[in-house]
Amino acid sequence: MLEIIFSSQKRDVRGPAIFLDRDGVINVRRPGDYVLEWSQFEFVPEIQTALQQLSTLNLPVIVISNQAAVGKGLLDSATLRNITSQMHRTLLDDGVSLAAAYYCPHRVDENCDCRKPKPGMLLRAANEFNIDLTQSIFIGDSATDIQAGLAAGCEPVLFGSSYLERIGNSSPERCVPVAQVADDLFRVSVKCLQERSRNK
Repeated sequence: MLEIIFSSQKRDVRGPAIFLDRDGVINVRRPGDYVLEWSQFEFVPEIQTALQQLSTLNLPVIVISNQAAVGKGLLDSATLRNITSQMHRTLLDDGVSLAAAYYCPHRVDENCDCRKPKPGMLLRAANEFNIDLTQSIFIGDSATDIQAGLAAGCEPVLFGSSYLERIGNSSPERCVPVAQVADDLFRVSVKCLQERSRNK
């Protein structure tokens, strides 16, 4: 697991956090390929505004992402750190501060404990930032994000419509809260966080 910590602040009392996948949520996916350098990193339309809004909640915002390109030898960890640092600097200019980014660099066949849909990265972040996963949300755009969130005890929030278009109407994942576009993300996220807090 590769950890990039931007904030050393650890709360005295366990509380909620906002977890985000990277590819497909923060940056545009490259179909059949990976982001291998900063020049290939393209922010999802309006996501910076949505992250600004989420930042007003004063909760830790943490990236949780599979990056198998490292395990495949297509990307080294130093370059991934550089891409992440430049992403964070760009977001800081918009008033968005990430607490950390956790990456699984392994290939599927390595059967690690951190690759989503396993919850390893979420559990590590929860321990290091004193996070109550049952009060937290995980925003992602794929089945593995939903499954990892559920496995960790988070409320999954599905971002975008592309995944829903590929699954049947009877799929249990249809019951997951959905933010179709970045403009919906703040409203949907706040609703989920409030419901989690009430049910605590």
